[in-house]
Amino acid sequence: MKRVFLAALITLLLLTVPASIALSTPDAGWNKYVSNPIMFYGPPAGWDDFSIYAADVMFWDNNDTDPANDRFYMWYSGTSYNMNGKDIGFATSQDGITWTKYTGNPVLRDGSFGYWDYERINAPSVLYDKEEGKWKMWYAGYAAYIGGFWIGYATSTDAINWQKYPGNENTGLVFMSSDYAENFDGYSVLSPEVLKMNSPRGKYHMWYAGNGGSISSNQIGVAFSDDGIHWRRYPDDESPQPVLPIGPPGAWDEGETVSPAIIQEGNTLHMWYQGSNADKTITGIGHATSTDGGITWVKDPANPLLVGSPIGEWDAERVFYPTVAKDANGQLYLWYHARRRNMDTIPFKLGVAFWDVNFVPTATPTFPAGFVPTPTPTDPSLPPDAETCKQGSNACTYMPVIQRPPNTPTPKP
Repeated sequence: MKRVFLAALITLLLLTVPASIALSTPDAGWNKYVSNPIMFYGPPAGWDDFSIYAADVMFWDNNDTDPANDRFYMWYSGTSYNMNGKDIGFATSQDGITWTKYTGNPVLRDGSFGYWDYERINAPSVLYDKEEGKWKMWYAGYAAYIGGFWIGYATSTDAINWQKYPGNENTGLVFMSSDYAENFDGYSVLSPEVLKMNSPRGKYHMWYAGNGGSISSNQIGVAFSDDGIHWRRYPDDESPQPVLPIGPPGAWDEGETVSPAIIQEGNTLHMWYQGSNADKTITGIGHATSTDGGITWVKDPANPLLVGSPIGEWDAERVFYPTVAKDANGQLYLWYHARRRNMDTIPFKLGVAFWDVNFVPTATPTFPAGFVPTPTPTDPSLPPDAETCKQGSNACTYMPVIQRPPNTPTPKP
């Protein structure tokens, strides 16, 4: 009986929210689903039997008269318990709450031994290109001997069977860390979010997190492309700058800005992003807007808009990796990953929240008072000289140093 009542309540919520984001509405906010988490890691010995994280969700309208044919599509990152694979899977849902994982998962695997992405791939960003009749995915890949994350590209005709962009040991690779270590993205680039904008700057806009230079924190930048493969950083490749930098000392996001999730509402871009405190032990999800195509962003003064629940709950300490989508009625959903403690041995799970213009929070969102985070253990799986490799040295004795493919200059906008 409780489930029937809950289903009816959710249906009522979805039908009564106006078909606009209405982010300026007083007392509006994210209302977490009462039965979170909604998606878990997989069964024992499965490819995702340890953790699921860093998903990308889109609403797929079949353009017919039967809403039952509409679906939410999700591409998500998964990790196995033995850490042999960190790949990308696929799931579908009619309501954004109950998800069915594809039986043929994973749909995109990490690279072969020695490739730039052989240790893991994650954080997919997927769109359907109507002009080409093709699904396109950008994703982050990692190998310790490279020194950080880079970004790859794959295409599909059915959203399930993916083909990485051609290349030898660099198969899939389309966007690397900056050529200059002192740049904000000189060490690593990750968490891509790509929209097809067809603007004078480029057909595709990619927001991504980068770290490097004197600030070791992730910060969000943007790049432009005419084909989704060859990218131009903003404002230029020689000296790129973050467009959503970390906050000032004492700000809730002074530790990092990462994992952008963006949708367009009229002439305004809305970004939800992950931020953290100075030592990156407590995270929240913030919101920012842009009216110039995603270069100048204004952070919401009410940030963070979504934080962890009280201590002891499944999402008490860390909320990560936002992804947002609207359904056919204009209802806005935010899916997020979380865990109750900051320990690498505790897996992530998936929750969802609804943007509710009638939601009145019981208190101003804040991090738990007096909270002492659990120290994050070191990763014992990395070889002893991994830290040396992270510094860009050629002293990586356990793996040959990858050769950067030649860059093909492209005209600046």
